[in-house]
Amino acid sequence: MTLPETWTQTTIRSVVADLQPGFAQKPGEEDEGTTPQIRTHNVTPNGKISLEGIKHITASERELARYSLAVGDVVFNNTNSEEWVGKTAVFDQEGDYVFSNHMTRLLVREDLVRPAYLAAYLQLLWSIGYSKTRAKRWVSQAGIESDTLAAFKIPLPTLPEQQRIVDVLQQADESRQANDRRRYLDQMIKAALDRLVLGCDEGKWEHLGSLVETRYGTSVSADATADTGVPVLRIPNVMGGEVDVDDMKYVELKQAELGRLSLTTSDVLIVRSNGNPEYVGRSAPITEDACQSVIVYASYLIRLRTDPDRLLPEYLSAFLNSAYGRAAMRNAIRTTAGQSNLSGENLAKVRLPVPDLAEQDRFRRLWLQVREIRRLITKSEDAAIALRSALSIHALSGDLTAQWREHHAEALAEAALSRDQLLRERGAKMAFSTTITATPSVLTSLTVRAARHWLLGELSEFQRQVLTAFTAYCQTSGEPLLVEDPDVFARFCDDMAVTERLQVFGASHGNRIRRTLSQLAALGFIAKVTLPKVDQESGERDYLKAFRPLREDEFTRLVDLQALRKGLSADVELDHYYLQAQLDYETSERAGAGGMFQVISIEDDEGKDYTHLVDQGRHYASLDALKNDLASALDVAATQVDLEAV
Repeated sequence: MTLPETWTQTTIRSVVADLQPGFAQKPGEEDEGTTPQIRTHNVTPNGKISLEGIKHITASERELARYSLAVGDVVFNNTNSEEWVGKTAVFDQEGDYVFSNHMTRLLVREDLVRPAYLAAYLQLLWSIGYSKTRAKRWVSQAGIESDTLAAFKIPLPTLPEQQRIVDVLQQADESRQANDRRRYLDQMIKAALDRLVLGCDEGKWEHLGSLVETRYGTSVSADATADTGVPVLRIPNVMGGEVDVDDMKYVELKQAELGRLSLTTSDVLIVRSNGNPEYVGRSAPITEDACQSVIVYASYLIRLRTDPDRLLPEYLSAFLNSAYGRAAMRNAIRTTAGQSNLSGENLAKVRLPVPDLAEQDRFRRLWLQVREIRRLITKSEDAAIALRSALSIHALSGDLTAQWREHHAEALAEAALSRDQLLRERGAKMAFSTTITATPSVLTSLTVRAARHWLLGELSEFQRQVLTAFTAYCQTSGEPLLVEDPDVFARFCDDMAVTERLQVFGASHGNRIRRTLSQLAALGFIAKVTLPKVDQESGERDYLKAFRPLREDEFTRLVDLQALRKGLSADVELDHYYLQAQLDYETSERAGAGGMFQVISIEDDEGKDYTHLVDQGRHYASLDALKNDLASALDVAATQVDLEAV
C-alpha cells in the first residue's frame, strides 16, 4: 500500500497515551447500581455509542477514578464473538460512565491523532475482517490484548488532513438518526409490555413449564449444503429479539428428525448455553417468513412451543428479552467452567404473567408492525453503511483527499515535519511512502480471477448453472436482479434461458435459487446490493435486496482489501501464511471434550490444502494451539501464521 508523501505509518502505541481495559461486574450484581457501564452491545456496528440496554453497576471511588470515560475517549471492543471483536467508537456522552473488562479505553495524544480519525481507522479494520485475525480465541469468544492492539499499524496523515477526513466521513453518516428511530420503536414495545405485565394480578402469573413444550435442537454437524440439507438456526441467528435467516448453515437429517425439530409460527427459540452470560436467555419468535420451508435448530438452542390459545410467541419472546424476563431467569442460569447454561428444567420453573389472549394479540400486531418498520430502517441504513465503508477505504488511504492536499501542500509539509519530530521524540518506528509496497495493479485481475477459477470448481452443478443463468440474464437486461420484488424475481425464474438450464433439477426452484444467489454473493462471485424502489400507487420508498454481476473495479477492490489486511499484519521480509480452518465442535462434545474442537480442513486464500499438517483426530482447546502446530509443521514462528475459523 503506497501512502501519500505527507503521510507516515506508525503503530497505535505511538499515538496514544494510555490503553486501559475496564473492569467486570461484581458477582451477583445485576443492574442494581447507579453508574452506567459501557459494554460490548453499547458500541454499534456503525461505530457509534448507543445507550440502548445500558447496564448500571456500583463503582467504588477507585474504580471511578481509574475507569471513567470522558468525551473524546476512544472505546475499543476487546472481547466478543469473532464477528464483533474490534468494534470501535468515540465516546460522546456527558456524565459519569465507566467501561467493562470487554472494552479498552484509548487516550489519544491529541498532538498526533484526532480521536475520530483513530476510531474510524480501527472501525475500518474491524469491517474488513482484520481485527479478528489478531485475536486469541476460546469457546465462543475472541479477544485482542492491549499489547496486540498497541502493535496495530496505522497510516498517519497530518492533523489538518485527519480532520478533513473525519469531516467527510461524518457528512456521510446517517446512523445516528436511524438509532434514534430504533430507540423510539423500542420504547413503544417496552411501554406496551409494561402495560401487560403490570396489569396482571398475581392470579395470572403461571410457570412457563405449564404453558410450553420444550425441546433441545440437533447436535449433528452443520456441514451439509443447500442441495443436500435443510437450513439450521444457530446462536448467531437469534439476535435482537428476531430470527435472522441471511447467514444460514445446513444440516442433513433423517425424516423423523425433521418432523421432530421443524419450526412453526407457534415456536420461540431461546439460547441455552454460551460463554457470554448476556447471550444466554436471548430469544426470538419464529415468524412466517422464517419458516416458509422446513427449517430446524441447533443444540445450543431450546424450542418453546406455545399453545396459541393461551400464549402467543411474540409476547413470550418480548417478555423473556425484557428486564422482567432477565430477572425471572436470573436464578435459572448456572455457570460452569466459564460457560453459562440454562436448562429446560430450570426454564420451566420461570414464572410469567399471562394476559388475556385479546391483549396478547394487540401486542403481537404492534410487535409485527414495529418489526417491519425496523426492517425498512435497516435496509436504508445498510445502503448508507455500504457507501460509508467504501468511502472509508478511499479516505483512510489518502485517495479521497488527494486534491485537497494539493491545495494545502505548504501547510501540510510543515505539519508533517512537526508530526515526525514528535514521533521521533517518542522513539516511534515510522515507515514512509517509499518503504510501503503497493500491490501491483497489473496482477490484480489475474490474482482474483485465479482464485475465482479455483473456487468455481468447488461449486455444485446447481450453483454453477444459477451463476451462468444469472450473469447472462443481467447482461441482457442491463439491470441488477431485485430478488425481493416478487414480480421481478418471478420473471427471472420463468425466463426461458433460466428454466432451460435448471430444468434437469426439477421444477419450483424459487427459494433454492434465492438461497443460491446469497451463497454466490458470500463467496464473492456476484455482488449483493440494496436498491430503492418506489411504490407507484402510494409513492412510498422501500429498499430491496438485489444482486448483480461483479464489475471490473470490484476485482481490484477485493484484492486491495486482502492486500491491506496482509500489509497490516506482515513484516515484509517474512513469509506469512493466511489460513482458514473449518472446525468441528460437535464431535468433540460427543466425545466428552466439550468446548474443544477437531479440524475438518485447513486452506489458504488460494485454496491450497494444509490439512495434512495437523492431526485431525486431536481435540484442540484453542486456535492458538492449532496455530502452534501449524507453525511447527511449517518450520516458522507462530507470529507468521494467521489462522481464522470459518
